[in-house]
Amino acid sequence: MQHDAFELRGSYRYPSLVELDRALIAARARIEDDELADLEPDWMQAFVRRGTTLRVQALLPAAADRFLAAEVIQTLARSAVEGVIEINRDGRCVDWFPSQQLE
Repeated sequence: MQHDAFELRGSYRYPSLVELDRALIAARARIEDDELADLEPDWMQAFVRRGTTLRVQALLPAAADRFLAAEVIQTLARSAVEGVIEINRDGRCVDWFPSQQLE
């Protein structure tokens, strides 16, 4: 059922295109871990770049392990200078991941 899904939504801004590329490479490496390879959606389609901003919008089935998905989001958050990505279920925030880089 659609309402049982977890929704990931938000964006991060990075200090440079190089840092954004590094974050995506690190996230891709984490996704390729055997435990995450079976998670839906196709993660790389869930990431949309615009300049130094990365927007994330994805639906995970209720059966997906949101803690494993959180590892991917935390990987992206490490070098972001601003922004937040939330995990929502039934319209309520169940977890959120603010940018983590100290300026």
